[in-house]
Amino acid sequence: MGHVTAFLLGVGLAGGCGPRPEDAPLVRTTRADASIRDAGPMDAGPVDTGPPVIPDEPLEPWDETDAGPLSGLWAVEAVVRARIVVDVESRQLFRLRVLQRGRTLRLRTTVCALRLPEVRNVAELAVPEPLERVLHTRAIETEGEFLSSESLEGATFAPEPVALVLGADVGDPFTDPLPTPERPERARDEDDDGHPGVTVLARTLLCPRPEEAYLALRTVASFSAVLDGSTDVVEGDVEPRLEWSFLGFSAECLAAARDLRVEIQPGSRFVARRVGHEQDVDGNGNVSCPELAWHASRLFGEAWLP
Repeated sequence: MGHVTAFLLGVGLAGGCGPRPEDAPLVRTTRADASIRDAGPMDAGPVDTGPPVIPDEPLEPWDETDAGPLSGLWAVEAVVRARIVVDVESRQLFRLRVLQRGRTLRLRTTVCALRLPEVRNVAELAVPEPLERVLHTRAIETEGEFLSSESLEGATFAPEPVALVLGADVGDPFTDPLPTPERPERARDEDDDGHPGVTVLARTLLCPRPEEAYLALRTVASFSAVLDGSTDVVEGDVEPRLEWSFLGFSAECLAAARDLRVEIQPGSRFVARRVGHEQDVDGNGNVSCPELAWHASRLFGEAWLP
């Protein structure tokens, strides 16, 4: 659950290249694949025409002997409030595997999908498929006494902060400096597209064609909740942090984004919902990211509709 990823960065790109926000209409940002630079208008996202393509991913082979009531698979939606020129609200979807024994929790979290926000600017933003595939492979696993008591009524859920670095090789993901154009040694072409870092796509008023920004990203987040005894829904607070370093651009019209910073606002929240056989499209005993993305609107509402 500890990722605040490139969708906020995409808002920054739009804010840096467009007109004053109060002078422009709202434009809903979208997803698109790597062909976006040669395409016309960005696609509005996947169409709900049938079940998704599901990878051959079995459930993690964890020993669930004496597993507690929170154990199982969860879909998690994080809603992050921030300001980049204007106030924005971004959503992200995670797959969370939980193994509970008493106060100890083993957690494995994977980013499944990003819902880019509406931005008061003439801009369209997209996470290309290569970067999305990278996110799906970067699960974060933690374990510890993250519950204040074995009783789920009134217990505090407080896992340790988690960090994810994309587009860079670092020793300590929380503190090591990110690569820069002046010091690119640690840059990593993680989405394997021939450019340093990872690639985010943007079309703005000054960039009429979709262009690319090459970045190193660090996301850190702390989650907390007071449990009400439910073993099916957990709601709580998230305190995110986001850092990035611009390693290059495909066009100078994106260069103004280099100095933009994200201001995280109070009030970011998360909701975790237990999932199971109803979301297991292929019936293999596991609920993978494509299956969770397919069911996101049913789990968390119309904000996840295509």
